[in-house]
Amino acid sequence: MDISNINKDELIAKGKEVTDAAYQKSLEVIEKTKIRFKLQEAKTQQRRAYLQLGKIAYEQIKSGDIKPDERMQSAESEIDTANYTVKLLMRELNELRGAAVCPKCGALNPERAKFCSECASPLHEETENK
Repeated sequence: MDISNINKDELIAKGKEVTDAAYQKSLEVIEKTKIRFKLQEAKTQQRRAYLQLGKIAYEQIKSGDIKPDERMQSAESEIDTANYTVKLLMRELNELRGAAVCPKCGALNPERAKFCSECASPLHEETENK
């Protein structure tokens, strides 16, 4: 291909056309990205609201203010099971970290604590010096 035969004005016009198209495409991508970001924020707010509503309903079921239907009872049971599992796993993790478990109420306390922060019971049995 002989470059000397190419019209410089046509080349500049074609370059401008390509540049303008790329600019328009980038504006579209930016706008789509902004909308996706706003959509994610809205979905996050939606999830938080549902979680908050669920927490309120759960607390009202537990307090007896709401009589749950079958679906609510099922969800309550799942929450209770998950809460129990979380508590056990947290206890196991904290024990591995050196936390002291109260022998009376089972509460976790810092390793060096002498008394339980929940029930004030002694955490470590004192050994008698004979």
